[in-house]
Amino acid sequence: MPELPEVQTIINGLKRHVLKKKIKQVKVLLPKIIRGSKNKFIQVLKNNYFIDISRRGKFIIFHLRAEKFLVVHLKMTGQLIYQGKKVLVAGGHANKKEDFDLPHKHSHLMIVFNDNSKLFYNDLRRFGYLEIFNQKKLKELDFNWGIEPLSSKFTLSCLKKLLNGKKTSIKAFLLNQKYIAGLGNIYTDEALFKAHILPSRKTDSLNSKEIKNLHQAIKEILKLALKYQGTTFSNYTDAHGRKGNFVPLLKVYGRKNKKCRRCQTGIIKKIKLAGRGTHYCPKCQK
Repeated sequence: MPELPEVQTIINGLKRHVLKKKIKQVKVLLPKIIRGSKNKFIQVLKNNYFIDISRRGKFIIFHLRAEKFLVVHLKMTGQLIYQGKKVLVAGGHANKKEDFDLPHKHSHLMIVFNDNSKLFYNDLRRFGYLEIFNQKKLKELDFNWGIEPLSSKFTLSCLKKLLNGKKTSIKAFLLNQKYIAGLGNIYTDEALFKAHILPSRKTDSLNSKEIKNLHQAIKEILKLALKYQGTTFSNYTDAHGRKGNFVPLLKVYGRKNKKCRRCQTGIIKKIKLAGRGTHYCPKCQK
């Protein structure tokens, strides 16, 4: 599933191509991926246009006129592809050649702009969804999700307050979107490794120095991942169809049974924690 760096990379690319273009046609090819009324969904989009694109956690938010918003969650295999006369940009799924022969059997939505360029939503597993929000519902979404870890509000003091009174594992805490929005399995494992903290540690066992190290690690790991356009294994490409190239910089995630790149003596282990595969070095994470 795309996490904060991947979602932001997709947004950065699409912004260059879909803003201020009038939508002349909307084709819903798989109604189940639309939450709410399909007819209302089409009615809001048709003859409208995108003013801006933003992100909240892992949600992609297309801003429309009249305080309406198209909210997209890619889930595991969702993909957005913009197809213009001389340009093709994609984000969120593999860039196999057949993916760009559009529409195909995994294309579930097509938005046609007035210049005949198109925006497709594809989804192999069909877990993702799209929904029209009004201002009130968007505020509810904002309220129900946690702090953005790259915002100025995510201070050390903020993290300490969030951790106060919690007694779960630090891995489970970091994955909980109501506390910190946008963090997922990859960057949680990487941040905990950078901070020298064992993922199974209870939150109330962390001392002030460890919390400070974790706060700094979260910010540094996310910023670095953004710089390198995210992480790619089999199902994520950025908005130009390029795979994210953060993989060579991963220290623990996906490195089970390999030697630790930091201590050079520990062997990376993988366990299931908080319902997710969790990677760590037993030698240098305490």
